[in-house]
Amino acid sequence: MNTRELINSIIMLFVVLDPFTVVPFYIPTANLLPKEKRKKFLNTLILAAVFMLLAFTIIGDYIFKILGVTFNDFRVAAGLILLVYAISSLFDIEIGAPKNNIEDIEKEAIVPLATPLLAGPGSISTVLYIRYSYGYPIAIITIFINIVLAYLILYAGQYILKYLGEHGALLVDKFMSLILAGFAISIIRASIMSII
Repeated sequence: MNTRELINSIIMLFVVLDPFTVVPFYIPTANLLPKEKRKKFLNTLILAAVFMLLAFTIIGDYIFKILGVTFNDFRVAAGLILLVYAISSLFDIEIGAPKNNIEDIEKEAIVPLATPLLAGPGSISTVLYIRYSYGYPIAIITIFINIVLAYLILYAGQYILKYLGEHGALLVDKFMSLILAGFAISIIRASIMSII
């Protein structure tokens, strides 16, 4: 296993998952629950996100074969999706934000918090790209390391929001969006060069 590839994959997925931007949605929803149910709520959120990412990592390859999608086709598509995701974040275009009127709070752990906010199109595209580029072991390790990091960040969400403040959280979000845009362009460039 190539350590550099693993580190690059972990960073790439972390940037796309961006659990810091999920914190402002997670905390108000979790606070509507009794304290004894908040841990279960977070566990449900994390398990749902893991399921989504692993499912696409494992069966996504077979689906693409059935549809006749090539590796370079997928890389271009993934790069474009990531670029759109980065631009939407930079320009504050909300994707899958939770509704203000919550009828069933516990279901919010799955939709929209686990998906599409945490394990959304960008994250799914990234794990599939990592799977194609580096193989199953690196993809699966990358998913679990990032999910652990996401769990810790969401668990400590109250303290993070208090420490960073509104402007600090916004700065982190924009910085990560710029990095994500760079990753997206590099993926598209490499794919086009391979096609040529």
